[in-house]
Amino acid sequence: MRVLNNLLKNAVQAIPDDQPGIIKVQLAATSTIAILKVSDNGCGIPKAQEDDIFVPNFTTKSSGTGIGLAMSKTIVEMAKGQIYFESIEGKGTDFFVELPLAVEEPLPPVII
Repeated sequence: MRVLNNLLKNAVQAIPDDQPGIIKVQLAATSTIAILKVSDNGCGIPKAQEDDIFVPNFTTKSSGTGIGLAMSKTIVEMAKGQIYFESIEGKGTDFFVELPLAVEEPLPPVII
């Protein structure tokens, strides 16, 4: 929940005040992973900053601590998942969170 809240907050903040915002949340799954995608039509991430996005205390905002994405990455990786993004400067950003699906173990037979 914390990861999703952070991605949504960042998406809202990435949209300039002078344009209508569009934020999409999509969920998909394969047989082994769940994939969450949060997309915005904000300002995008400049190429020069892409390597720093998940670094603690890095921020492009005038307020905030810069720990949101670093914390999100830690949370996702602790769950054996991965978080990454695709961005086009001036067009928007897509953040992806991939998490492994739990494997259901068959119940042992019940002997009566």
